[in-house]
Amino acid sequence: MNLLDLVQRESGYTFVKKTLAGEHEGPCPFCRDGDDRFHIWTANNRYWCRVCDRKGDAIQFLRDFKHMSFTEAKAYVGENMNGAATPIVRPQVKPPEPQLPPTGTWAEQAWMFAMRCHEQLMDRAAPPKALTWLQGRGLTRETLRDHCIGYNPTDIYIDRAEWGLPGTEGKDGKPKRLWLPRGVVIPWIIDDDLWGIRIRRPVGDPKYYWVPGGTPALYLADRVLADCPVMVLEGEFDALIVWQEARHLVTSVATGSTYGARRAKWIARIAQASVALVAYDADEAGEQAASYWTETLGNAKRWRPYWSDASDLAQAGVDIRAWVNGGL
Repeated sequence: MNLLDLVQRESGYTFVKKTLAGEHEGPCPFCRDGDDRFHIWTANNRYWCRVCDRKGDAIQFLRDFKHMSFTEAKAYVGENMNGAATPIVRPQVKPPEPQLPPTGTWAEQAWMFAMRCHEQLMDRAAPPKALTWLQGRGLTRETLRDHCIGYNPTDIYIDRAEWGLPGTEGKDGKPKRLWLPRGVVIPWIIDDDLWGIRIRRPVGDPKYYWVPGGTPALYLADRVLADCPVMVLEGEFDALIVWQEARHLVTSVATGSTYGARRAKWIARIAQASVALVAYDADEAGEQAASYWTETLGNAKRWRPYWSDASDLAQAGVDIRAWVNGGL
């Protein structure tokens, strides 16, 4: 079984060929973020994520991603111990898990963290610089309040068990702790459920960090209404500025990355809109990702920002409402 096909099928992500040597790039199935951090080399069937450092072959991918034993993984890809094909009966593979919001300990801890960070951002007595930065992007206090945007002032490292996460080891063989980095905290709240948390870091790579344990979804998905227009954007701040300035014309959602929300649950949600304006970033990656939606959905239409993205338009003084109306 080809590693590229295996990863694409199991993760639901699409990987783009970057070199003649057979190198493909895309979002990491483990980090669940980024557009080019996960590399697959078809020549030797190896993969590597430059952020979380996951690496290996098809067997290792199945062991890490689907939690198979070594024997189960070997059987699944149809290889024996020396790599030769063998006519074995493959084990029953469970269908993809339905997309549901996290529950239990993770949800409890994540809600408390999000609320603390929101209070930190909205503190009128001592507002952090992050509030000034967000307002500089055109977002008002009301918009930040309505969407529970917060700020985590310092890096936090805690035992993964405190959030109900399974233990894992770092490269040094020691137990890996859960990292909650400093930055703007963006809760993904859909129908009053907390699906995940993404943190926009002020410096460092990755710029956006998805807190482990969350379920990747469609940001603001519950705003989509049947037979009403929707605008599909890449970033949460883009979706928020469109909501703030043009919500009487269109609802807005964000996929979180150019490869995000490509699951039946979210595709079906967008498909019920009267028209879906795909306003991904005005660059090559944005164009390629936008083509996925225009080819998948009959109601999708590319509506390219004048430059960069919706947030940049707002910061430059462009009338967001007029831009949205132009697309409609």
